[in-house]
Amino acid sequence: MVPTPIPQRRRGGRDWQDWLVLLWPAALAVVLVAPLLVRPGHPLARDLVFVPRQPFNDATWGLGEVAPRAVPLDSVVAALTHVVDGGVLARIVLPLLLALLGWGVARLLAPLGRLAQLAGSGFAVWNAYVVERLALGQWALLLACTALPWLVAAAMRWRREGRAVDLAAAVGWSALASLTPTGGLLAVGALVVATAPRTTRLAPAVLAGLALQAPWVAAALTGPGGHVSDGAGVAAFAPDTGSRFGPLVAMLGLGGIWDGYSEPASRTTGLALVAAAVVVLALVAGLRGLRWHWGSGDTVRWVVLAAAPAAVAFAAATGGGQDLLVDLVDTVPGAGLLRDTQKLLAPAVVLVSVAFGAAAARLWRAVPVGDARPVAALVLAALPVVVLPDATLQTWPTVSPVRFPADLTRVADRLAGEPGVVVTLPWRAYRAYDWTRPGQTASDPAVRMFDADVVTSDSLQVGQVLVPGESTLAAQIGQALEAGPPAEVLPGLGVAWVVVYPDDREAGQLDLTGLEPVVEGEHAALYRVPDAVVSPSGEQGSRALAVWAAHLLALLVATAAVGARVATRKSARRERDADLRVM
Repeated sequence: MVPTPIPQRRRGGRDWQDWLVLLWPAALAVVLVAPLLVRPGHPLARDLVFVPRQPFNDATWGLGEVAPRAVPLDSVVAALTHVVDGGVLARIVLPLLLALLGWGVARLLAPLGRLAQLAGSGFAVWNAYVVERLALGQWALLLACTALPWLVAAAMRWRREGRAVDLAAAVGWSALASLTPTGGLLAVGALVVATAPRTTRLAPAVLAGLALQAPWVAAALTGPGGHVSDGAGVAAFAPDTGSRFGPLVAMLGLGGIWDGYSEPASRTTGLALVAAAVVVLALVAGLRGLRWHWGSGDTVRWVVLAAAPAAVAFAAATGGGQDLLVDLVDTVPGAGLLRDTQKLLAPAVVLVSVAFGAAAARLWRAVPVGDARPVAALVLAALPVVVLPDATLQTWPTVSPVRFPADLTRVADRLAGEPGVVVTLPWRAYRAYDWTRPGQTASDPAVRMFDADVVTSDSLQVGQVLVPGESTLAAQIGQALEAGPPAEVLPGLGVAWVVVYPDDREAGQLDLTGLEPVVEGEHAALYRVPDAVVSPSGEQGSRALAVWAAHLLALLVATAAVGARVATRKSARRERDADLRVM
């Protein structure tokens, strides 16, 4: 069966229904991030960290000791913040990526009509997965979810029709997804599923997709220690929920994140069962209708793409599945990416959203023509919001911007380009600040704000479990700090600078004897470590060249794909205009 083509918009422009399809997911996106758009400052909460200007340093390229989980994302953000302030960038990126996710789902649903597009696009933006990940600050993971509907649709067109423009589109969207390793793996998997079994279509798409993974792969392979993670993190990051219905029901409703603080309170009530039922019914009713428009082959491909990673997430909620993952994480470098398996529901979010739109259209058509139809349309479009009424209670605290204190800016200016390792104290990965939202913790902004080699603790406290980090140097520094004062134990480890956050609850316990004050402030203070043994700069050598070459390769592939896509669209537009003049 040949998939139904997307109806072409008439040349006269969009009608009000077209605008409604565009505006509905955009409006929901704006609501989810509203505080960011109406208040000054920069977002700093949980994993969501945007600084005014992110410098290019070793950590940006993935040349540090920790696993390159934000490669090549950090280099892209650093480049963009050299053009616009990081606060402006956040205000553009966060609502846009959510709206793009909705628009991508709406495009897939175009053959089924406007109601299907409204319902499906709204569901894509307003669901437990998106809300929980946004509440945790993991916006880059949502970039991968955003790219998937566009990526898969283009890759499937490439498989069927063999047009270079579709290959370029698929690779371009893969580049967006591949800004993080998890997104990159999902993108490559999507390319394989969407283009198989036609080898002539699969090979160029997958090769380009693999080339886009070069930055983080090169950083991981050339890094110290092989980045083997601690298997203790598997249980800590396993799908979980405070709901009495358990993690399986939570994941059926597209929730179940390991972090209880990111879980909406409504998911601990009977609404969790309602959400799971909505997903199951949408899949049952929607997929049947989608077969008529996608064809059996493409429908099966979408199901495989969503079900395979979802099966890993569901397995991690069982004892046997966790045991297998522990063995994998303990022995295979890079397998630490699989500790948080609930994030693998991203493809399922897209499929369920499309199925929900298809099911909504099918249900609406069953309503007799009359006054009840507009009411039914409104109810179906608003159902995702009704099922998850407290979404903003989770997202707003995370996206609410803060003002960085002048002390921190002074420290950043003083450290710019200075040699030696910088350590932030008290020693922890996440901390609360007096100048941020009360009770809110955030990843240390020094890592992205300072143009220096900043080392923080990479061990994570998850409930009662301390998940060990991967950096050998961070572990050595942590052990040294337990053994004695910083001035005595840090010089031999190459630590030349110590940044102290005086407003931290444990700052009063620090022994700063022997450290030389350089910048003193209420919220941040900088000390020099006397007699620090600083390694000469430029020691990365061949590793740096390999990682930079990998970044260049990915940049060339992404640029070529986007350039080819733009050039082809311009050529097609000129041909269409010429035909209209002839007519």
